[in-house]
Amino acid sequence: MVGAIARMRTLRGRLALVRNGYGAATMPPEVQRLVLTYASKVNDGHMGPRKFWRLYLPRLKYHNPDVQMDVIQNKTTGGSATLVVEFNDRKEVIDCQHKHENDIVKALFEITRAKPIPIDARDSILVNEYLQDKEQKLQTERAKLARRAAKREEERLAGGMPAA
Repeated sequence: MVGAIARMRTLRGRLALVRNGYGAATMPPEVQRLVLTYASKVNDGHMGPRKFWRLYLPRLKYHNPDVQMDVIQNKTTGGSATLVVEFNDRKEVIDCQHKHENDIVKALFEITRAKPIPIDARDSILVNEYLQDKEQKLQTERAKLARRAAKREEERLAGGMPAA
């Protein structure tokens, strides 16, 4: 089981990633609702909306808790991928199909005139520590797998056992 200090260090870094970064912005009070619709399969240009949902929507929701944000994942393959922005008096539709997630964020910021949140220096340090820890864990896991494979190969050669 992971210790409380290690778990808190990881969670602090992940929260700092949500608080800051590209896509963290405050929207004007006229924005009432966002509705993102895309296919659950990434075929036919639905990767950008999916990545927007995973990377940028949590940041927007963190800074705009009053804005209702709905995500509709269609089970059918293909179809249209849209982001509907509902204001007090009108609706705007952004076509997200075959668009990169950064382009979707730019289009959303242009339509809503959202104000980006500047990156806090303390959060920047937390994010860097989190990313370094994550990379170190990946390197440790790769080294462990390589040692296991070498040990299996050594046992196979010594005992005449077939490779698994």
